[in-house]
Amino acid sequence: MIRIRMQRFGRTHRPFYRINAIDQRTRRNGRVLENLGFYNPMEKDADKQVELKVDAIKAWIEKGAQPSDTVMDMLGNRDLLEGDMKAQWDKKREINNKRGECKKAVKAIEAIVAELDKMAEDSEADLTPFANTAKRELNNAKNAVGNAKADQANKALATAEDAKKQAAAAQPAPEPEPEAEAEGGEEASE
Repeated sequence: MIRIRMQRFGRTHRPFYRINAIDQRTRRNGRVLENLGFYNPMEKDADKQVELKVDAIKAWIEKGAQPSDTVMDMLGNRDLLEGDMKAQWDKKREINNKRGECKKAVKAIEAIVAELDKMAEDSEADLTPFANTAKRELNNAKNAVGNAKADQANKALATAEDAKKQAAAAQPAPEPEPEAEAEGGEEASE
């Protein structure tokens, strides 16, 4: 099978990629069937970063060539994909967006768990059940990332936030500090 993929050139910390049609079994810098464009990530002007030979790419895709994921993103962003390939790219993009939402929820729950742990250290009240609930929801959200289930991750985040609110309510009210009264008395005697 023929793949449309990138071939790295350039030097250290200055990459430059050629987009080529290459036999799938060929190594990355192996024999090229046809040069189809280039990608220069170091170019400051975004319009000049990618140069594609659109007609040649469409011809290779019609012959059955499969673009790599990165090249497929480049083609999809320029509306060069058609039919099943476009639907496949849209589906992957949607899944990746959902995974991004899940990862945001995981980070938020990790912050809640850290905050609950700190509250448990500082408080005399037993906040273990609330921390355990948040940790359980953290595991649920981590499982949701792999399955790209944003609803499940957001539900876990809401539950963890509720556990945090309940933990804050379960803490005893802070007593007024006696030092403030003592300071006022010392000022009067001076």
